Amino acid sequence: MAKRIAMLGAGSGFTEEITRGLCACELLNDSTFVLMDVDDHRLAGALERNQKIVGESGAPLQLASTTDRRAALSGCDYVVTSCEAKRIPYWIQDIEIPKPHGVHQFTGENGGPGGQAHAMRNITMFMGICDDMAALCPDAWLMNFTNPMSFLCTYFRKYTDLKALGFCHQVHGSMGVVAEMLGQEPDAFEVISGGVNHFNWLLDLRLKSTGESYMTEFTKQVRTSKYWQQIHHNIPAQKFTLDMLETFGIYPVGYDNHIVEYLPFFYDHTEWEALGYHLEIDNLREQQATAAGQSMVRQEFHDFPFPVDPNHPHYNEKPTQVIEALESGEHLYLPALNIPNRGAIDNLPPDAIVDVPAIIAGGEARGVHVGALPTFAMELCRRQITIHELLTQATVEGDRAKVVQSMALDPWVRHIKEARDVTDAFLETYREDLPQFWS
Repeated sequence: MAKRIAMLGAGSGFTEEITRGLCACELLNDSTFVLMDVDDHRLAGALERNQKIVGESGAPLQLASTTDRRAALSGCDYVVTSCEAKRIPYWIQDIEIPKPHGVHQFTGENGGPGGQAHAMRNITMFMGICDDMAALCPDAWLMNFTNPMSFLCTYFRKYTDLKALGFCHQVHGSMGVVAEMLGQEPDAFEVISGGVNHFNWLLDLRLKSTGESYMTEFTKQVRTSKYWQQIHHNIPAQKFTLDMLETFGIYPVGYDNHIVEYLPFFYDHTEWEALGYHLEIDNLREQQATAAGQSMVRQEFHDFPFPVDPNHPHYNEKPTQVIEALESGEHLYLPALNIPNRGAIDNLPPDAIVDVPAIIAGGEARGVHVGALPTFAMELCRRQITIHELLTQATVEGDRAKVVQSMALDPWVRHIKEARDVTDAFLETYREDLPQFWS
């Protein structure tokens, strides 16, 4: 079955997994895979790496490459996106800019004021991508890896007619590592979680070998494990995750540096280094200095003792499996996907973008019902959903006042003056990236 699949941001590093998946799938391996990147050097490197994969596999997959986005999108059946401008330099700025105004973020990628600035830039970029798709491949599926995931998927849902899915390895990736930390194989657990992207809550955990719940034993092991009690070099910090479990009685999925983006009651910024946290901004500066930021795929696993085997099938990304399921009609279960809620989480809005288990069936993605979140988790997620909706509207309309409102709602922002000052600083810094606010 010959399909045309485009990869926007082919130099990102996700591309090789898509190529391997297409080569391994007999249904799809005579397709055409178009690599697109605006950077000639990165594109040439990606083409060379992927040609080697195809050659070694012997599959009849056809590769093409271009720096022209419209040429890449023309006639596509599927579009995979992992693209953005100046990822590392801008990420550093997103953390630094709010500091003089009293907002100290640990991470600032998907949540907090930095996450909002990130969202405004990437929503603006995707306006052009989605317009091109509407003109050149309106029936194609958009399969997105670009962050901030929940903001972008909110834009896809509210402002386009495209079929869009959001992919993130947070749940299966981090819980695979957690399983290894507890002496299990990475795919030992069936994970049932729900929330918004990078802000998931573990609702049930079952051993695949027996089908029995492992929650009691899991929480017992977590409370005594050195990987939660202490912070270790090159191992994801989970000290605050343990504090959340002890305080609220539920486990947040995805390591400290993910969940704290949404939680201003993380340890005070004056304590971070004393507690053993290696600051995100220091990591980013190191990446920038060594040019490691050229490929961000699985950056959090780089040089870690976990995963023991990064090539274990559990850690594979899922787009090619989803394409195969959509084309073959066979059902596929995914431990997490970013899609509209539609009742998967009882006490979150039905049209909110949530990160939940899903089944590909009947030509679409259908969220699995996971029940209600505990009250405090529901309230935290609802606040983020409101921010996602409001900031997306502000970005599409170029409405500065709505950005101030969204910043004021952010839990990291303490008062109106901070919201206005941070908004002004971001919009001025990213003036060229956000022209709609200056027209």
